[in-house]
Amino acid sequence: MISTKQAEVEGAITTGNKQLIVLESKLDDLNLSSDDDDDGAIPQEDRNSSLRQLEEELKGIKAAQKLLTELLSKAQEEAVAKAAGSQSPSTNVTFGAQNSGIQAHTINGGVSGNRFGK
Repeated sequence: MISTKQAEVEGAITTGNKQLIVLESKLDDLNLSSDDDDDGAIPQEDRNSSLRQLEEELKGIKAAQKLLTELLSKAQEEAVAKAAGSQSPSTNVTFGAQNSGIQAHTINGGVSGNRFGK
């Protein structure tokens, strides 16, 4: 089941992809028109300004896409964790009347988070 948050992020990613396509097309058109434009219909200064602006927009959309992808990944991890429930393993250890100490054969790693007693 896809959460509302995931659907919204996926929608934003799709919108960003469409914007990328449009911007890349505009950049290509502007670059092609500069190659074909020998009569100077568009002043070079205006063309350069437009190119810089489109390139900045392109960078911004790519950065937003990266962040949205990370956000989607986190939302999916969150959904998986929620679906799995908050299962934390619990082990009760009892050693007779004193109920203290630890008994282990081989420990490969750290030992923490243990509680002894009630």
